[in-house]
Amino acid sequence: MPGLPLVTLVFLLLLAACATSAQGERYRGDYTYGHEVNVFCPEINSQCYWLGPNSSQAVRDRLKQIYSDKKPGLYKPVCVVIEGVIDRDSPRDGFAADYDGLVDITSLHGTCDGGAVITPGDLNHRRWVLAEHNGVAIDAKMHPVVLDFGERLFVEITDGCRRYSGFARLDDNRIVFDRLERDLAACAGNESPRQVFPGETSWQVVLEERDRLELSTADNRFAFRRDDWR
Repeated sequence: MPGLPLVTLVFLLLLAACATSAQGERYRGDYTYGHEVNVFCPEINSQCYWLGPNSSQAVRDRLKQIYSDKKPGLYKPVCVVIEGVIDRDSPRDGFAADYDGLVDITSLHGTCDGGAVITPGDLNHRRWVLAEHNGVAIDAKMHPVVLDFGERLFVEITDGCRRYSGFARLDDNRIVFDRLERDLAACAGNESPRQVFPGETSWQVVLEERDRLELSTADNRFAFRRDDWR
């Protein structure tokens, strides 16, 4: 796109969309197993959920194997990444009644140290400022491109003039931006300040030490540094 300013290029490239997973939400959190405990506690809140009846035997066996291999100690948690559905409404009895609900685990991605698996909790309530484009450092004062994630991956993308907002989605380790609304009210001379944009591309996500976020395709790599509101 010759002649386009860098910030304009960023906004054009960051429009994306794809289908959501039917497997439920992805979570990172602590799993504890024992005689009276079979519980997952996602790190996104302070609640804990008993393993639900719709979790397959294969998932249950793998959780037990992970717990056995890690040998954390009696009633000590192991951090795992799962995909599943949290149910706070179904009636519960026995040990399950002491917890905040049930979690039916549909997929188990392994332990937290077993690979770079991205979860919504890694991005929610985080603010990211553009630092590099294809390895070239970006002056944040000259080109202040910001990704600001709220609850449920609601995202605002701003550069001081343009503002895009909508819900992002995770599909494996790819992020997509679902029909972002554009607000150009702060940009002088625009006759149509609000539009809705469908996206066309998904982005590979890499999160390094939770302080550096990279979004990339075959042709472009954007690196953002974490800069949460203080």
